[in-house]
Amino acid sequence: MLHETICTLDLPGALSFICHCHHLVPPSFCTGDSAMSYITWDSSVCILPDGSEEPFSSDVSSNSTDLSGTYRFTGTLPDMQEAGDLVFETTGLSVTLALDNEVIWQSRADDPESSGYMSQAVIPLPSGYTGELTLTCEILDGTRALFPPLVRIMPKNLAAAETTALANRAAFPVGAAALALVLIFGIFLLGIAGKRPDFSLIPLLFAIFSLILSQLIQAQGYFFLPEKLYHILARRETDVLIIVFLLLYLAANHRRRFWKYLGIAAAWSASALLAACLVSAAAGGALVRYAAGLLSQLQAGIFSSLFYWITLWLALTSAIISAFGVLRSFTEQQVQTQSLLLKNKSMAESYQLLKNRMAERAKIYHEIRHQLTALDCLCQNRDYSAMQDLLADILREQEAQTARFTGNLTVNTILQDAAARAKQADISFRASVHIPDSLPIPETDLCSLLMNMLDNALEGAARVAPPRERAVSVRIKISGDYLALRCQNTFDGKLKRDKNGNLQTTKGDAISHGFGCRQMMKIAEKYQSVVHFDTPEEDVFLAETALLLSD
Repeated sequence: MLHETICTLDLPGALSFICHCHHLVPPSFCTGDSAMSYITWDSSVCILPDGSEEPFSSDVSSNSTDLSGTYRFTGTLPDMQEAGDLVFETTGLSVTLALDNEVIWQSRADDPESSGYMSQAVIPLPSGYTGELTLTCEILDGTRALFPPLVRIMPKNLAAAETTALANRAAFPVGAAALALVLIFGIFLLGIAGKRPDFSLIPLLFAIFSLILSQLIQAQGYFFLPEKLYHILARRETDVLIIVFLLLYLAANHRRRFWKYLGIAAAWSASALLAACLVSAAAGGALVRYAAGLLSQLQAGIFSSLFYWITLWLALTSAIISAFGVLRSFTEQQVQTQSLLLKNKSMAESYQLLKNRMAERAKIYHEIRHQLTALDCLCQNRDYSAMQDLLADILREQEAQTARFTGNLTVNTILQDAAARAKQADISFRASVHIPDSLPIPETDLCSLLMNMLDNALEGAARVAPPRERAVSVRIKISGDYLALRCQNTFDGKLKRDKNGNLQTTKGDAISHGFGCRQMMKIAEKYQSVVHFDTPEEDVFLAETALLLSD
């Protein structure tokens, strides 16, 4: 059990001191020793049992020592430019501290073996204070004593800064791991909601949760856990569980795409780290020293810090890759759903078009019946002149309704349908087609491209308000090895684009926004071409492409 001792003494020049035993923590990763000064011992002697002295020298302080007996160290306290604390460790020592030959502090710090850290003496010093410092110490327990004593002067704000930095050292990686934990848990719940749970995420969840516990327990667990439980959980062997969970996750994600992304992330991370180290070395930063320290630990067989950063990187990267994979899967599913909805919509429109054509055909048959009745009446009356005029009218009307644009049945059917819709919408429709009766292009591709092109043109022309001209002009021809298609229409001068600059339909149906244009571009790309959109005039829109007919 950790004990605490607080004392107050009167010192020369109104100097007072407060010392207390507390946990000794290593300097944090973001606060260096540059603001801390150390006392240099001008002389050091070993005091023999008979009271005689003999010179003693040791340049390195260690957490344990094989020495025993009593030693005295003498040095000069530097001129204090600002107030600070005189700090040194007391565990395993009986220490007497004198300033200008006047004893200012004495302590016998024999901590129990269950104590996890060294006790420290912190003596406040006013600014401008100096003098000769003498420290006499008897080694009580060499296995727990920091010897020779490492006495340093710490500015007033340095302790608070180191405390904050120490908290940040645990908080930053723990916070990042906590965000990754929330992300992965959310992805897992999303998969359950979509009835496609990804059970391979469970080992990753346990790995990240173990990382969080490991960092919190090893950094701050002594303060909030029972001592026995802390010593069990703080053992480095428990970190093996993190590796086990990560290996289970990696084994469950043996897909080539996952390892491809992991390799890319590793290459980018290594490049970024190398660049940061080069910048740090050029600027005299601490990152290079920290990295060198990790490598020295690795050479010494200590995997603690390096192990943690590698496993943290692997866990966070795996979380990001998993999130990206889920996002991509949902995007692909959304595209498939959108495509299915469009197909269903197209089928519904085709069915409606068939009904309309059947109604039109019924109307034509009804009109033909009336015309045949009129012809029969004229024939019975032997009015051959009127009969000839009526037949001429019937033939002209029939030719107008069944305009033949080309011998290619597919293209002709599409153009006839477009012409009929243009007539209903009071749109002038002109088509110039010079192509063979058959083309080396599947009907599905030709229909999708030409129908989307004509749909957009008719839609744009229909938005033109009278008395301005509504017109659609189509030109299709063979040019070398290419099938050239050019569709031009008048429009109101307003174009809708998405955030990527792609054209959108002006229909209120959000599902089909821009889908027609994307379909045209996809088909053109299939035949080594592109679809070019332009506005040659303020109220004229142009779409054109050329499909390669043969390689």
